Amino acid sequence: MITNHGIHDWTIRSGLVDTGGQNHYVNALSDTLVSQGFRVTILNRGGFPDPVSGALREGISHRNKHSRILYLTGGGNTFIRKEDLNRAVLSEEADHAKQIFDAEQETFDLVISHYWDGAVLGQLLLKKMDLKIKHVWIPHSLGALKKANFAGKSKEVIEACRFEERIQEERDVLKHVDAVASTSGDITKTLVDFYGYTPQFFLPPCIDTSKIMPIDRKDCKAVYDFLATEDPEAGADIKDKSCLLEVSRTDSTKRKDVVIRAFAKLLPRHPDLRLLLTLSKDSGIYPELMDLIVTLGIRKKVVCLGTIPRSLMPELYALTDVYCSPSEMEGFGMSVQEACACRCATVSSNRIPFAMEYLLSEVEEGPLTIRWGKAGAVVDAGNVEGFACAIERLLEDGDFRKKMAANAYAATIPYFTWPSMTKRMLQQLEVGK
Repeated sequence: MITNHGIHDWTIRSGLVDTGGQNHYVNALSDTLVSQGFRVTILNRGGFPDPVSGALREGISHRNKHSRILYLTGGGNTFIRKEDLNRAVLSEEADHAKQIFDAEQETFDLVISHYWDGAVLGQLLLKKMDLKIKHVWIPHSLGALKKANFAGKSKEVIEACRFEERIQEERDVLKHVDAVASTSGDITKTLVDFYGYTPQFFLPPCIDTSKIMPIDRKDCKAVYDFLATEDPEAGADIKDKSCLLEVSRTDSTKRKDVVIRAFAKLLPRHPDLRLLLTLSKDSGIYPELMDLIVTLGIRKKVVCLGTIPRSLMPELYALTDVYCSPSEMEGFGMSVQEACACRCATVSSNRIPFAMEYLLSEVEEGPLTIRWGKAGAVVDAGNVEGFACAIERLLEDGDFRKKMAANAYAATIPYFTWPSMTKRMLQQLEVGK
């Protein structure tokens, strides 16, 4: 398993650069493969200090005797964002991996790579080791799709993304991999229309129902102490409050400013509403978002969260009246999917494939470009008024909110579960235990 960029660990810390949904996906898929009889080695770039602890990210981290993360060196001793990775760095990582695997005399049955850099690393490693095994690529996102979503951004932002270089790498990857697994309808459509390639598999993010499930708010216990510890200024007074939740890494594409502004518009009419918001202090946009919160005069009503323990996610969703994701760039929309699996009503942007593809049956058009589906509401990305209006309708109509939450759950479970999806792909690959 290759997830090369970002900070990959067994416990994913939300908010770190280039770290988020893909990392959760990789761990869940790895756990599923172990449950089906495989041993899994996950490759991730290391050789630089951990951004939180400062410890050097190196060596091997074992989850158990069946799964491990191997941190590869290459490209120096500093973090490299995914847009700045190149084949020279990836070749050094492949050399490091080969050295370790040769010494172990390890054998493999299958390579699964993630994102373009993971796929290139997989190609290089297979060639250097002269391995004749199948290589499946899961792109999660595509350069052409992201470029289209970034239309209208500044020239500097677009140039920093290096879209043309990435698209060329992706075209090369498609010539060499044995199969591609799409994670959304948008990915499939872009592969077919822009790259001229039809993916063989559909393997969207799925739910681990042993860890993510609906619970009653009355059964919440540990989450209250967590909120009060994370944000003593705003997190101690939640028990009897309505809650709006947004969980994602602190990145400009997540458009946290939209949910902050929408929340501020709702407060005069809903003074007991609280916004639970993940904000990483390590992000370059953290000061800007905090300034916005303070300027709007809502600091004591916004509970700022850092890394949320996975074990607390069901309790956090249980506190949530409405889950909101205004993100303008998503490969699938795992946070919205998880909220649905915990029986939450959701308001999403129109850039979230999961919401667009699975929550909008029986669409009813509303004002401010709000689409009311049977299982969720969708608003055009960046439309603050639209988000505020959609959230308010759900807050004020409890029966409607509960019906939408129930439909969201039914649209997610049991279809989006890992064992059935993974087993189907392995059978088609004729790889199994």
